[in-house]
Amino acid sequence: MSLVSKAKHTTQDLTSKAKNAKLDLAAYKFAGEFPEESYASIDTERAVVDDRESVRRFFGDDPTWRDRYFEYLEDGHVGMVLHDDGEVMSYGWTLTPESVRAPRALPDTIVEEDCYWLFDAGTEPAYRGNGLFKEINRARTEWILERDPDATIYTDTGVDNVARYGIESSQFEPHGTISLVRFELPGTPLLKWSRWDRDAEHPPKPE
Repeated sequence: MSLVSKAKHTTQDLTSKAKNAKLDLAAYKFAGEFPEESYASIDTERAVVDDRESVRRFFGDDPTWRDRYFEYLEDGHVGMVLHDDGEVMSYGWTLTPESVRAPRALPDTIVEEDCYWLFDAGTEPAYRGNGLFKEINRARTEWILERDPDATIYTDTGVDNVARYGIESSQFEPHGTISLVRFELPGTPLLKWSRWDRDAEHPPKPE
């Protein structure tokens, strides 16, 4: 094999192993009108996830999620869980001004913003359709405002994600778009490039 062919095959092999993705995100800012009433149509209990014991309590059965959330704690993020006697119903995490690193799906520069950022929210399949996505947003927002009444709070989702409806109906308003490119080779640090156009209009919501 010639040097040129060998180099071509090496490049193709590295490219196939590389993890890269371009994310187009719709950014939102809390509008400042905190909703007092719960969005949930069922009863829930609330718990803050801010130490390894609470991660083990709610996510210890799944080592992948457990280890990821241990990393979140090390980076200074705080979790919130809506649960039924310990059974997770909905969850979400918050980047705080004390956070030292942004999560993988967000630009690294947001740790310089002196803000709070809601991210990585989800509802267990058995509990979907009960308003828990909006409620976990409300619960985290309440926790933030109790901690810091003057806080600036952001969140985001993919521009093609129907979660945009829930975000906008839980007192968040559009605040530009973020383009994020990630590139990672096995055994190397994750590289990210991003641009946050705070004045950009959001594209139409997905049907």
